[in-house]
Amino acid sequence: MTIEIEGFDHVAITAPAELEDEVIAWYADVMGLKRIGKPEGTRVQGGWFEVGGQQLHILIDEHNPPKDAHFCMVVSDIDASIETLRGAGCHIEQAAAIPGRRRFYTRDPAGNRIEITAHD
Repeated sequence: MTIEIEGFDHVAITAPAELEDEVIAWYADVMGLKRIGKPEGTRVQGGWFEVGGQQLHILIDEHNPPKDAHFCMVVSDIDASIETLRGAGCHIEQAAAIPGRRRFYTRDPAGNRIEITAHD
């Protein structure tokens, strides 16, 4: 059994707190990205941007390597995805609830964090 990936939902990168305003301004002013509101249930710090049909999330994280850096893939069946990943010996990390989607995290063999989501 394989997971049917529909595409990316978003990419998340990190910045230290002292550069938060500068990094957000750079993506808005230099890169010309449209800043969008963050949904209830997400962190106050950082910022989200629209990039075509996907999003870029700026997370504030002092860890090195950044513990929250990840990319997110949309799947059609989140329960089947969990079953497949657990069957492969992958750890499933619960994620805070966000309205309109179910989600969780896992890691690849190198330790890269991956969010898996399904929209309601």
